[in-house]
Amino acid sequence: MEREIKKGKAQTVLGLVDSSELGITLPHEHFFLDNRSYFQEPSEPHAKEMAHQPITLENLWWSRYHKMSSVDNLVYDDEEMMIREAMYFKEAGGKTVVDVTPNNVGRNPTGLVNVAKATGLNIIMGTSYYIAQSWTPEMKMDSKTDEDIAEEFIRDITVGIGDTGIRAGIIGEIGMSWPIEKGEEKVLRAAGIAQQKTGAAINIHPGGHPDAPFEYIRVLEEVGADLSRVAFSHMTRTFPISARGTRARVAEKGCYLEYDLFGADGIYPTQMAMGFDVANDAIRITELMELIEDGFLNRILISHDNCFKVMLRSYGGNGYAHILELIVPKMRAKGVTEEQINTILVENPRRINTFA
Repeated sequence: MEREIKKGKAQTVLGLVDSSELGITLPHEHFFLDNRSYFQEPSEPHAKEMAHQPITLENLWWSRYHKMSSVDNLVYDDEEMMIREAMYFKEAGGKTVVDVTPNNVGRNPTGLVNVAKATGLNIIMGTSYYIAQSWTPEMKMDSKTDEDIAEEFIRDITVGIGDTGIRAGIIGEIGMSWPIEKGEEKVLRAAGIAQQKTGAAINIHPGGHPDAPFEYIRVLEEVGADLSRVAFSHMTRTFPISARGTRARVAEKGCYLEYDLFGADGIYPTQMAMGFDVANDAIRITELMELIEDGFLNRILISHDNCFKVMLRSYGGNGYAHILELIVPKMRAKGVTEEQINTILVENPRRINTFA
């Protein structure tokens, strides 16, 4: 009965809304986050000192290019700052933000409610677990079954997080490594099971290798997931710039390709090097246009994945309005039509964030 009620609607932290109310949507962002499981302690004395300093104008340059080695850079926990940052997107014409922060790395349901109320934005919250590297013994992930984890996801969507009553509206981002960890495969299967029970979509954080999405697709197919309601994040971190045909194969499976690193300059942290060059914004637009030419306009999503302090305007970054203020004009200048832009910014995220 509940699933029938939700069909055609999206579930925000303030409740259900009709999908027509979503408008311009960022499908992959973070307002609250604790990524300190990624922290890499430098060995050089001066760098070690920098690693534990609060970010200032004097050390901003260092934090930008050593993202995983600045403790302060890895945490979003300032509600007032996030309201201010979210308002830049609202003022630029944005309407909805999907916060896909996993359950175990700083997800903050109450904080998201406060941001939504203060800004008037629709905020859709995810339910998921991040990569195995982020798991702690207290989480007891080894002893959980696929069904146990699926039930957690289902409860977050149908009942709410803990005793807050605040409900998730998407399954993701599901953190996956490459090669895939055994425990991560269990979480992925759970996501597929929960999708079928709830009608929610799945967002996957893939490991940085061109083979990764296809292995995850195999697992999802085994549990009967609906691939047309699966989005693969971080496309320019997953595939080399030259991999046009391989990207098309993911779209041919019916999945969404999410370009959620807009604003990143292509210089990736050394610890996360992929073995190939990571695209900058100009190349990202070119890849979008290739997908459009290949017939996959309705499989494209774009966002920023703001997840380091240096990505926020408060710390000299591009923030949440970068796509609307800088990228959309560039898309127009390169020949992307208004109808195509509307499909990417409004129609595609509306479709995937609506319950089936």
